[in-house]
Amino acid sequence: MKVELISYTPNPIEAIERAASTCYDSMPTGGKIMRHCYRSGHHSVLEFADFSFKISGVSRALTHQLVRHRIASYAQRSQRYCTEDGFEYVTPRSIAKDEQALARYNETIEVIKKAYEDLLANGVPAEDARMLLPNACCTQICVKMNLRALIHFCNERLCACAQWEIREMARLMVKAVVEVEPALAEFLVPKCEAHAPHSFCTESKSRSCGRHPLIGDVVSKKSN
Repeated sequence: MKVELISYTPNPIEAIERAASTCYDSMPTGGKIMRHCYRSGHHSVLEFADFSFKISGVSRALTHQLVRHRIASYAQRSQRYCTEDGFEYVTPRSIAKDEQALARYNETIEVIKKAYEDLLANGVPAEDARMLLPNACCTQICVKMNLRALIHFCNERLCACAQWEIREMARLMVKAVVEVEPALAEFLVPKCEAHAPHSFCTESKSRSCGRHPLIGDVVSKKSN
């Protein structure tokens, strides 16, 4: 998996605070106004900072999840116009650690590869031959999110309940953004930490990773 930050709004915090200045008749403060807007729920100004990523070496299963984040722009490698003969594929750790499961998995992928290549050789268009391709097939995708959308994405996909592959991608996206603007690290967190220092888990007890107390327990404790 590779995640590249290919473009972004220069001085994103300043861009956000200049937008906010229209609302508050203020001047950029180096982050103070942005934090106030975030904590007070005035999130529209966060949309004035954009981040574009090129992501490769991920599965189509991952990108099917990714594109469900509506407030974003996507450009993905087409299996209709690009042939996928000899495609690379993602192997889950749960399969890789089991010798028999891994052998069956790899064997099945090789059968699919051969069948796909045979269809192409017989003149079947790539747009039809692709019906055989598995969710494990590697792909590339460019995605652009504004900071508001990126924060929501991180809240959901950094959560321990998120699927492992998209969780790893989210970590790499955060790493790339923080390298150019370290002050954004405090916002790009799982949802249990979105209201720090008051951290709590909104999942059920069976799904919680146990890192933070359940919201029900927090409310019950405060009411007592």
